[in-house]
Amino acid sequence: MPETKLVKVSSNGLITLPKKIRSQLGINEGDFLSISSDKDKIIFRKARIEIDYENSDDEWKDYTKRRLMHE
Repeated sequence: MPETKLVKVSSNGLITLPKKIRSQLGINEGDFLSISSDKDKIIFRKARIEIDYENSDDEWKDYTKRRLMHE
């Protein structure tokens, strides 16, 4: 059974992912996570984002939003 950690939600709705979990999943500063819910569960997944340097920033941001919504 996975180890359970207790984290506190800040007044701004922020949480800190425990270092052990970040290390196990290879989550680093600047990485993106997609988040969803299923009944009483919150599901985080490390998002894979491919950068297209040939398109404008606005196109890239729109692409990223669409990609995160479908992961």
